[in-house]
Amino acid sequence: MIKLEGLSKQDVQICNLLWNCDTLEAVDAMVKAMPPAYKSRAVVMRELMTAAQLDQVEDVYEDTTALLQRIAAG
Repeated sequence: MIKLEGLSKQDVQICNLLWNCDTLEAVDAMVKAMPPAYKSRAVVMRELMTAAQLDQVEDVYEDTTALLQRIAAG
């Protein structure tokens, strides 16, 4: 699970809406359907959530690589 800090209540509400979408297409549709006052912030939240998820995947990859190297070294 990703963790974003320093978000406003509105940001948290937007993130919850986006997180509950089942597909990226549903996320895009949700963002497009938002009123203009929320849409620009929703785009930012989507990008932050994507970046946080990619960071998490990168961390897992690095941890797995280090573990495999230790196993290979015996």
